[in-house]
Amino acid sequence: MEALSRRIFSKQTVLFSVAAAFCFPAAASAAGLLDKFKENPFLKRDDLADALKSLYMTYDCTSPYPHKFNEVLTKSQMRSLQFFMNNKIEKEYAAHYVETMKPLLMKIKELVQKQGAESGLSGMFEGTSISYQLFERITVQPGIRTFPCPYKEMLANCKKYLLTFSLEWNDICARWCTPTWTGVAETIGLKISVHPGEKCAVSLVQN
Repeated sequence: MEALSRRIFSKQTVLFSVAAAFCFPAAASAAGLLDKFKENPFLKRDDLADALKSLYMTYDCTSPYPHKFNEVLTKSQMRSLQFFMNNKIEKEYAAHYVETMKPLLMKIKELVQKQGAESGLSGMFEGTSISYQLFERITVQPGIRTFPCPYKEMLANCKKYLLTFSLEWNDICARWCTPTWTGVAETIGLKISVHPGEKCAVSLVQN
């Protein structure tokens, strides 16, 4: 991977943006697109160049396997689950996770009471910043959320290259994902059904 300084990357990013505006002036000016860009809080962040550089460098790294943005999060969760399984307290680990999330979950519960169960599913999945990092994509349908499992491929890589993970994929499904999702759902006043697999599905259960 070629060295890429923040200054060079920032310069290339700005040049690309300017070039795009000049190449497509009609599109850029239509509906005040450039004005919208100027007012966009995302584009005003002073760490945006660092974020884009991190994205580029992460996905540019393909040895010994193609790395992804959610790698640190998935590895950390699997490493923690491995430790708690080894000490036979994985149930307490899942319960502790839900407990530490309660201040946020209480706010989501208020939304559920005011707006309905869909707001609860949104608060569990596509509406949270952790989901932006954990799930590559989420399919949103009334009463159900589906998404590719973020753990299976990473666990296979860890087993192949780190050689320190003994937990299995079904352990993650049964001892982490399902108990934490159902625990969160119960806390915010929902009842859900979890269907783990390469493509996971979490659906509302009607009372």
